[in-house]
Amino acid sequence: MNIVKKINDTWACRILFFIIAFYVGLWTIRIPNIKDQLSIDYLGVGYLFFAFALGSIVTMIFASKIIKIFTPKIITLFVALLLNVLWLLIPFTTNFEIMLIFSSLFGCCYGIFEVIINLQASIIEKRYQKSMMSSFHGFFSLGVLTGAFITSIFVEYQIHFFINVICYVIILAPIILICALTLVEEKEQDKKKEQSIFFLWPLLLFILVLLSITDALTEGGIDSWGSLYMRDFIKVEGFQIGLATISFNIFMVIGRFTGDRVKDILGVYSFLILLVSLSLIGITILLNFNTLILAIIGFAIVGYGSSSIVPICYSLSASIKGVDSTVGITIISIAIYGVFMIAPTIMGYIANNFGINYVFSPIVVMFIISMVIIIIFKKEFKFK
Repeated sequence: MNIVKKINDTWACRILFFIIAFYVGLWTIRIPNIKDQLSIDYLGVGYLFFAFALGSIVTMIFASKIIKIFTPKIITLFVALLLNVLWLLIPFTTNFEIMLIFSSLFGCCYGIFEVIINLQASIIEKRYQKSMMSSFHGFFSLGVLTGAFITSIFVEYQIHFFINVICYVIILAPIILICALTLVEEKEQDKKKEQSIFFLWPLLLFILVLLSITDALTEGGIDSWGSLYMRDFIKVEGFQIGLATISFNIFMVIGRFTGDRVKDILGVYSFLILLVSLSLIGITILLNFNTLILAIIGFAIVGYGSSSIVPICYSLSASIKGVDSTVGITIISIAIYGVFMIAPTIMGYIANNFGINYVFSPIVVMFIISMVIIIIFKKEFKFK
């Protein structure tokens, strides 16, 4: 308990962002191993992502009520236990149907965890009355980057998948438990605010959902398909397979740790235009070139471009007049994970029929649509 008292809730929230993302880094680099382990094609990988998204959305729909009943501490402790047990089983799972069940359970865990840590970040941001959400998400990106980098070393030296996992679980599980005990509950909610996700959303919330979907498609697409893109299109092996995720997340980290300051200087509207423009440039490079250097540059540009879009959406959704913070955050979270209800199957189909490099083509379309919407509804961001 003395250790718990020494960790304030701000740092505990940052650490939880980092750890949950560290496991994402493990997942992104080990996807080729899981694909080969299950003897499935790209479409099969897409089905795993679909199961994950389905589990996430199921828990997110009921997130507000679940959090009120069980409290963030209890939920986080349970989720941490289940996540670590599941990871210990993954290296030995060769049956596709069982892996689908595990993927949906992973989704349930990540779904509720996502709402809890973003709600915590929003509570802390409001307490200090300054932009902090982007830096919180910076720890998420740093976690993905660190997890991907260390896992790439395990892959380079051909260390068994299970040894890789158990090393992480032994170190990270106790840290999650300690940080979970520091979580705080939101103050009594205003009954005048919307307490359910089912209501007539204000225009700004619709726009934030679109932006969240676009950015989630980018971040999730690169984290999920980047290693396969590097292995099967760029034709690299070992440590170099992880360079897509590493390059993307290095610049994601830079963007998120500087994002709050840049947003305050440029304003939300101008900053979003800059971010979307960079994302389009980076994805265009990935679609048209197949050299290692240009791939790294493309992933880096996309990393910075997509870095602060989701944090901005979370921050604004938690501050919309008449909408409860938990509800706003839950809606954005559902939008993010809802992408993978449809996108994985479509992206798997594209990879199978047009080539793994074209797996990122839907992202271009979504960013163009987002750019047009931001410009048309500029006034929605004028005073943000």
